Amino acid sequence: MIQFHIEAPDKGLEAALQDKIDNLTKPKGSLGTLEALALQVGLIQQTLSPVLRHPVNVIYASDHGIADEGVSKSPKEVTRQVIHNFLNGGAGVCYLARQHGFELKIVDGGVDFDFPVIPQLIDRKVRKGGTRNFLHEAAMTVEEMEKALQYGADIVTDCYNEGCNVISFGEMGIGNTAASSMWMTCLTQIPLIDCVGAGSGLDSEGVRHKYNVLKRSLENYKGDGSALDVMRYFGGYEMVMAVGGMLHA
Repeated sequence: MIQFHIEAPDKGLEAALQDKIDNLTKPKGSLGTLEALALQVGLIQQTLSPVLRHPVNVIYASDHGIADEGVSKSPKEVTRQVIHNFLNGGAGVCYLARQHGFELKIVDGGVDFDFPVIPQLIDRKVRKGGTRNFLHEAAMTVEEMEKALQYGADIVTDCYNEGCNVISFGEMGIGNTAASSMWMTCLTQIPLIDCVGAGSGLDSEGVRHKYNVLKRSLENYKGDGSALDVMRYFGGYEMVMAVGGMLHA
């Protein structure tokens, strides 16, 4: 499996960075959170004059087998429809990317649709058709999880090689809030009922059905409860790709 080597930044520059921030032409502390961010970025880059270059927002996309259980107001077909909207520049994230000068990268990690060759769509399908239905079985195999982590990290390498040094992430996949609810309850021990919401717009009866499906899924789970096993059993390919991307970044 891919290994990530993450170290905390050297704090040796912290006092000098804070002094520079405090002595800019402004009242001390007047920029609030921006000053904390400036300190953070300076420590990450280990310089008194940090620079943010070629910002990129990566959107990983895939479908979820659990969507077959009616846990989302939208059918799985909406995933590929939203991908087309991304590619046509019509989604809210497209507007925000244009407004702030971000390049937008769209990655197909397992959308249940055969896209034609589209230069703006990065093909990294882990499995055609998306994940399996975790009500009955693990969403993905260990090998698929490892591939998704690697693919997610590889996209970050590509961005870095293109001059990017600041990156953000998003993901798209009908059924993803069901998978997120399972990760949340398993990894935080927050009761499942407090982790389940309306997603794309379920009414109270829809939320109740979603909770019951996820409750049965949790009862059927026989894994070891480790982070990797929970990620594999209940996750989406796009979610695991985002994990790989974040850890590598």
